[in-house]
Amino acid sequence: MEKNKVLDTILDPKGQPSGVFGRRLEPGSHPGAILDPFGQPTTNLESMEGLHMAPRLDSLEGKVVYLVDTGFHGSRDFMEEAEGWFSRNMTEVKTKVRSTQGGIFTDDPALWAEIKEKGDAAIIGVGG
Repeated sequence: MEKNKVLDTILDPKGQPSGVFGRRLEPGSHPGAILDPFGQPTTNLESMEGLHMAPRLDSLEGKVVYLVDTGFHGSRDFMEEAEGWFSRNMTEVKTKVRSTQGGIFTDDPALWAEIKEKGDAAIIGVGG
């Protein structure tokens, strides 16, 4: 490999989301539908230009933080543990543990709308 040459590799195992190039299921879909390789990728890098993460809050004091269980094994336990941490260490923060509908790769527009309307921040994650 040439010196100073950058090699970018995006690994996308069959049917597994890898961020930009991943797929998602609709609520009520059969989990095996994610293995259908047609239509991959669903998003390209150009369509994501200009997108940024949400601005950081100055403080969580008095805020509502959603702790979202994605359905990954151990995710609910992890979010409940995080809720306990907030209740012991940041009592001024109100937390709400929620689970996404369907499976781990299923979109949940109703939950995202609820978080946007009623929440100030969200921790969306997995366990393990």
